[in-house]
Order: sequence, then C-alpha cells, then structure tokens
Amino acid sequence: MKTPSCLTVFGIALGTCLVNVTQSSASVNIKPQLKSAEASTYYAYNVPSESVNHFKQYERLISCETSAKDFQATHYQGWVVRAIALQQQQKYRESLNCLDRALSLEPVEQVWYRRGIALSHLQQYSQAAFAYRQAIEINPEEFTSWYNLANAYKHSGKSERAIMAYKRAIALKTDSHTAYYQLGKLYARVGQYQRAIEAYREAIDLNSDYYRAWYSLGNLLHQLKRYEEAVAVYRETLESEPNQHQAWYNLGNINLKLKNYNEAVAAYEAAIELKPDYHLAWNNRGAALEGLQQNRAALNSYIRAIQANPNYHKALNNHRRLLMLVDSENRILSNSVSQDSEK
Repeated sequence: MKTPSCLTVFGIALGTCLVNVTQSSASVNIKPQLKSAEASTYYAYNVPSESVNHFKQYERLISCETSAKDFQATHYQGWVVRAIALQQQQKYRESLNCLDRALSLEPVEQVWYRRGIALSHLQQYSQAAFAYRQAIEINPEEFTSWYNLANAYKHSGKSERAIMAYKRAIALKTDSHTAYYQLGKLYARVGQYQRAIEAYREAIDLNSDYYRAWYSLGNLLHQLKRYEEAVAVYRETLESEPNQHQAWYNLGNINLKLKNYNEAVAAYEAAIELKPDYHLAWNNRGAALEGLQQNRAALNSYIRAIQANPNYHKALNNHRRLLMLVDSENRILSNSVSQDSEK
C-alpha cells in the first residue's frame, strides 16, 4: 500500500514560467533551466496543486525560518509547500532548507522526491540520485521518481544504470514518448544502435509529431551510413517541423554524399532561408554546385560562407582551390581560342 504523503494532500507543482510544458494524465514534463550540454533533458513533475499556487502569491514572504506563530512550522507538509513555491521561482538551493526541515519531521516519499528535483537543477546529480532512490524505496510505483532517477544517472555518466531506470519508468507508464526518446539516446551513447533505433521509433509511434525523436533517429541512421533510410526520416522530420534549419542541412549532407546534387542544393537553400548566416550550409551548397559543374555559382556560395564566417577555413580553401581551377580553365580556353584564330 502506498505511503501517504503530501502527494495526496497538497499535490506537487512547478511554476508555469518554465517552457515546453506538455500535460499527461499523471505528470507534467517541463524543460529545465540548466546550463549543461544536456539542457534538453525533461524532468517529470506531477499535477500542480492549487494550495501551492495560492501560497506562491505571497512569494516575498516565503521563508524557511521558523516562527513561533507559524502553525506550519511543526508539520512537514507546510515545509514541502514552501519548498515547491520556492522551486516555482527557481530558488532551488533555498528550497533545500525547507525540505531538510520537512525530512527532520517526516521523511516521506514526496520530501525525498522534491529534494531530488532541487539537486537535479543544481546539477548535483549524485546527490539527486540518492534522493530519488529514497523516494523509490518508499513508493516503487511512481513513474516520475524513476524517470528523474534515470536523468540523474545519465548526467552522472552512469549510462547502464540510467537505461535500467528508464526501462522501469516505461514499465510504469508505457505511453511516455519522452522516456522512450531518452532511452534511445542512452542506447546510442553505449553503442547499442539497433536498440536505440527501436526506442526512437517507439517514441515516434506514441507521438508522431515529436520532432526530437525524428531528428535523433535521422542522425543515427546517417551515422550508420544507412543513407536512404536517413533521407526518409529527415523528410518525415521536416513534415512535422519544417522550420528546423539543422534538419534541412543534414538532409542536404546526405544527398551530397549520395551525389543527388540538385536535392542537396535545394535542402541547403531551405536551411539558408531559415538561417541566412549559416556558413556551413553556404559552403556545402558550393560543393553541391561544383557537383553540378556550376563553378561560378559555387564560387559565389563559398564567398557567402566566408562573409558569414571569415575564419571558416574550409570555405576559404574551397574558394581558393576553385578560383585557381576556374582561372586555369579560362587560360586554357583563351589559348584554344587564340590558336583557332591564328589558323
């Protein structure tokens, strides 16, 4: 039987100031405000509580200092509500003070879980994993704890443990496309590519508009040199998110490798339309135009790449090489015309 906690009394909340929120029947997945390279990781949160949102109206008065007149000071739920309100303001370190007070009164599941949330945002992942494990010991059937434990393991570089935790989360919530997506990323990291492909496809089956899964699948197929499959996936990706310049660029790169030069030029131009200073796309557009033997247009494309990034050596070298080639061709043509006129 599940241990009673503030989950059943007050619920859980996180502020609506964060972005990329999608509601599900059991949780809210929110993109955290992290500065790490993995800032796209989603944390799982339960449905917001009215009592917490009401408390947040007095955010200037929120404090973890005790008061003899404060009736909540001797009840762990009051400290949890304060901690959540502080987390709504992204004051994660301050929220830990409230949660420590709550733990000293009643070390229940939700206190440990919220401690994990705070530590995750503070990028103290080993401590966050410990907190989530404590919550899971009390209630092993909570999807959000397993999911966030997996995130903490992933950030700590413990890929195998993260995989096991994501799988456990999926067993509890089989329709979580983000869990399948994160599992796919972990499989790709450890070199289990076929399992990664299967996990990405599961995410797509659950949410066909989930751009991240389409894009990651296309990248992996590209990496594995399964080019025709990758092209098909990128096209699907761009149907759901046509304004992704990186996907257009990657589609152009694959077509360039396949020597589908016209398709490559079209893809690079779509990327450039979305990001006019995209020097990589300008450079590779030049390569595709060379493949079509449109050398003067290719030269102009290399020039645009250099204008966008004067330090981009590949474009500088390509421009220099092609300019010498064009000059050489012009001299040969000029000599040929001169010889013909002498005859």
